[in-house]
Amino acid sequence: MMTDFGLADPYVGVMKGVIADIAPECAIIDLTHEIQPQNILQGSFLLSATFRQFPEGTIFLCVIDPGVGTSRRPVLVSAWNAFFIGPDNGLFGFLIEAPDKQVTHLTNPAFFRHPVSHTFHGRDIFAPVAAHLAHLGPRILPELGETRDTLVDIEGRLPVKTTDGIEGTVVHIDRFGNLITNIPASRLTPLMNAGPGKIRITFRNRVLTLLKTFAEAPPHEPCTLIGSTSHLEIFVRNANAKEILKADIGEKVYVRKYHP
Repeated sequence: MMTDFGLADPYVGVMKGVIADIAPECAIIDLTHEIQPQNILQGSFLLSATFRQFPEGTIFLCVIDPGVGTSRRPVLVSAWNAFFIGPDNGLFGFLIEAPDKQVTHLTNPAFFRHPVSHTFHGRDIFAPVAAHLAHLGPRILPELGETRDTLVDIEGRLPVKTTDGIEGTVVHIDRFGNLITNIPASRLTPLMNAGPGKIRITFRNRVLTLLKTFAEAPPHEPCTLIGSTSHLEIFVRNANAKEILKADIGEKVYVRKYHP
């Protein structure tokens, strides 16, 4: 499960209650419930960076849904030997690249909880569909709704190629204050291997050194490395980069080819 609900309210617990009522044998793992409220981009990034660490056949129940109750579609996406259930609002945009994906628009009320609220589809649509899928298996997929060919994508999911490098975005800040960007290591390698020169990484007007480990960094100095998600991160050794830089999600990071 992944939501932006936090744990102060009963929303997550209620969804687990719905699942337990339908599929009591189901094991539930909390990926996180601390996505920034309504931050679809952050949720999409964290899901895309972590889902491969779970067993094949895992059902990812994901609710970051500022458009709940509107015309946005509730969907189930089967891709990469997993199932993703939630709103079609860009949260699953990274699955567009999956060659084997199947998108189902969830329209069959037989698998919903009733009455269906206009404000809590996590409880009334997504949780019961996930539970029925876990309990009955993939054979119910044709019964859940209509097959579609498209998924909604979200702006900012991928870094932007510029004339001299890459423009990336801070898409997540972890509890240590590390600023995690949407720039994957695979996008840095071509720049680093493109002949003479070096890369220059800048955040605002500050040039940041690229290192391999946290421990290499000088005290109090913001630096970068490739973190555990295989994406570029800005950090301060044994300190909080978010607080020191007064940074937030959505800020830009630039990587350019540099010729001294």
